Amino acid sequence: MPNSQLYFFRDGIHTHLVVPSAALLRVLPELTEQLQDAQWARIGWGDYLYYGAAQQSLMLGLRALLLPTRATIAVLGIADLEKYRSASGRAYSIETGQGVLDAVVAFIYRHFKVDQRNQLIRVRARDNGEIFFQSRGIYMCINTCNNWTSRGLKIAGLRCLPLLNFLPGQVERSVRRNGYLPMPLALPPPLGQSHQ
Repeated sequence: MPNSQLYFFRDGIHTHLVVPSAALLRVLPELTEQLQDAQWARIGWGDYLYYGAAQQSLMLGLRALLLPTRATIAVLGIADLEKYRSASGRAYSIETGQGVLDAVVAFIYRHFKVDQRNQLIRVRARDNGEIFFQSRGIYMCINTCNNWTSRGLKIAGLRCLPLLNFLPGQVERSVRRNGYLPMPLALPPPLGQSHQ
């Protein structure tokens, strides 16, 4: 039976959608190599020059906020969700069915830009395996990564106002207003004991 689970992640100033990698690969088989060992795919959207850049300078950040710029979409494969989650970020499990998840994945798919040969256009990669691709859409202060994530959550059935969700805290409050609470972090085993 296909996995239809959806997650919302907030990590600092960025918010992400996390979907089963199998669902994303059904529409984007080009990501097979990147996601072959991953059960989950974390997806984010942001400014073309700033998001994922090795040097995220203040000038690049201001430029991203003040000037309309091209966008990029990021994909990170996650093998084990529990091991991936950190104390600095928060994760929310969003209830969906297969049809709803398919609609969210279609929303993600529509943001990937392709070249004349219908190939994804890679922009950069990070050491952690996260890969950035050219994306459709224009990034600006009234259309941020958080507005993008909020639109995905609205497609998933959450009551929210994507146009007003510029900041990560605003998206997270929308998720909470829909009755979702952060997932508790798994506790380490007591001293002297190990996982079986």
